[in-house]
Amino acid sequence: MTRDELDALGAELLAADEDGNAARLAALAWRLYGEAGTAQAEIDRLHGMLRSVRAMVVPATMISGPAAPRSGRG
Repeated sequence: MTRDELDALGAELLAADEDGNAARLAALAWRLYGEAGTAQAEIDRLHGMLRSVRAMVVPATMISGPAAPRSGRG
């Protein structure tokens, strides 16, 4: 949901509240609930991708061992 869409939804919520339109308020609340669920699903998907990448990178780093000491240090 873009910022503009969220702003428009906020205006709809205010208008429905001012009108005392409980059915409209409920519909908008469900829409917000769905948007939050969609956003959480995207966050979870991205976290899963990061965990997969980390799982591939960390073992490769562990296999190669520590970096060789740099010469010239005393």
